[in-house]
Amino acid sequence: MRTKRFVLLISTALLICVTLLITVTICSASEGIAKDKLTNREIILKNDNTNEKRNLLLKEDIMFFKQELPKYHKNLFSMISKEEFNNKTDQLISNIDKLNNKQVFVELNKIAASIGDAHTGVNIWDGYHYPLQFWLFNGNVYVVNADNNLKEMMFSKIVKIDGIDIDIVLKQLKSLISHENESWVLAMLPSYLESPVYMYGLGIIQNENKAVFTVQKDNEVQDFTVSALEYGKDANFVNKKTKDVIIGTYDKYYDYEYLSNQKALYFEYNVCADMDNQKFADFNKEMFGVIEKNDIDKIIINLRNNTGGNSEILNPFTESLKSYIMENDNVKVYLLIGRNTFSSGMFAIYRVKEAAPEAIAVGEPTGGALDCYGEVRTMNLPNSQIPISYSTKYFEFSKEFSYKNGGVGTFQPDISIQPTIDEYKNGRDAVLDYVLAD
Repeated sequence: MRTKRFVLLISTALLICVTLLITVTICSASEGIAKDKLTNREIILKNDNTNEKRNLLLKEDIMFFKQELPKYHKNLFSMISKEEFNNKTDQLISNIDKLNNKQVFVELNKIAASIGDAHTGVNIWDGYHYPLQFWLFNGNVYVVNADNNLKEMMFSKIVKIDGIDIDIVLKQLKSLISHENESWVLAMLPSYLESPVYMYGLGIIQNENKAVFTVQKDNEVQDFTVSALEYGKDANFVNKKTKDVIIGTYDKYYDYEYLSNQKALYFEYNVCADMDNQKFADFNKEMFGVIEKNDIDKIIINLRNNTGGNSEILNPFTESLKSYIMENDNVKVYLLIGRNTFSSGMFAIYRVKEAAPEAIAVGEPTGGALDCYGEVRTMNLPNSQIPISYSTKYFEFSKEFSYKNGGVGTFQPDISIQPTIDEYKNGRDAVLDYVLAD
């Protein structure tokens, strides 16, 4: 199942492929350099804070972060002062010999998050993950999928983790999430809960390999000891669906369906990129062929899972949509948006609104900001090889497009609908249901 993890392009690939990124970086260097870097990384990972060489290598990494990130980022000090940034990195350097590796990486993660750019961050995921999937409904954390051995946890509400109240856990995890609004925090929290490295580095859990989850279900409270899986090992999930628009899983970058009973064309746009088996331009031509041949009252564009990619991919659609609406001004256009709508997914909103000015946005406030940094590149710390993502461009949607939205740091929907756990349990999509009934 494809899930949204730590999208700091923010794409799932960065998190899942951290080991591969490290390997590629090492192998792409000359043989001598690769050997040195691999050795340095091993020294860090195989030793604790009593090892002077390990401490020196990590101090070099943090100094590299402090000196190099401001050079490459478009404007690192737009939300945090240079003095504050330097103080935080200097403090971490001075504490290296007091912290274990995970604590060092988590503290570095905090500094990156404090920059206030959702596209800039540190990827410290080490591959361990719980055989659980979470989602937040109305501010509460629920288990929306679980390994068959933990099926009694399905749809339960998390109350505590290792005895720590969930509200405290969420507050501490938030300090690690690079974000520009609260919607993106909601989008990212499930991934941070699924990966024990973050809670372990924060001191919430004492054992990265297992934790006790206290849950409430049917007015009963119960403890479950959950063991983490290693990188490459998959859970045997109760729900084996590969597509779930509510929690952000999908099986195709884009797809469409003509709903004859509702006279609606439903277009799902999940990733701003071409699929190997069908380029978007060809897909768009096929989809509009269906639109032209049928009686259409509504065109529904689902952007709820779109966390970005190449903003130009959607151009054939918006051009076709503009021409179609000019000739068929009775057709209603709807945009489905939510907490996972981010980065180039934000461009998609504005471009649809330019093509169809009367388009109605339905759902939750977006995880992407109205104006934001982007065009992400990455660099690795020289010794630990931890990947750092950073922004190289600033986008001002509010100036580039004529359409204006009243949101502050987020795109506010015209019709706000918050999915509930009961709707989710019953397989209902309240946002889509509203649009089809409107």
